[in-house]
Amino acid sequence: MSVVKSGDTLQLHFVSKRPDGEIFENTRTQEPVTVIIGNKQINPAFEEALIGKNEGDTVTVVLPPEKAYGKYLKRLVLSIKRKKLKLEHAPSPGDIITVEVFDRPCRVTVVDVTDTKITVDANHPLAGETLTYEITIVKIVKHD
Repeated sequence: MSVVKSGDTLQLHFVSKRPDGEIFENTRTQEPVTVIIGNKQINPAFEEALIGKNEGDTVTVVLPPEKAYGKYLKRLVLSIKRKKLKLEHAPSPGDIITVEVFDRPCRVTVVDVTDTKITVDANHPLAGETLTYEITIVKIVKHD
């Protein structure tokens, strides 16, 4: 039986979980994800865990925040004057909007809205969390 090595094309399924066990990604309800090992298409920790494994194997990879979506940074929670924003409608907490953060367009989550200000969080929604990924090798496709 052949094992996964760099350059192999793999078909994978992912089940991704937050620390409380909530699943935020599950590809088992769709076609497997196709990746080439060594092409930086997936997290390097995933590639490392898959090398040497067999078709049908499932590996579990636990990523601390700095290897997943980064640490949660309080400096990325910003209050912006409403009049500076050119919004088509009044946002509500939980809405995702695009604003300029440090001179770059950024999709942010609205945290709070007042008559004069909108507070937004520019952190990735999964920032600061240790995430667990169960990756199943559905098929190994060898390169010639």
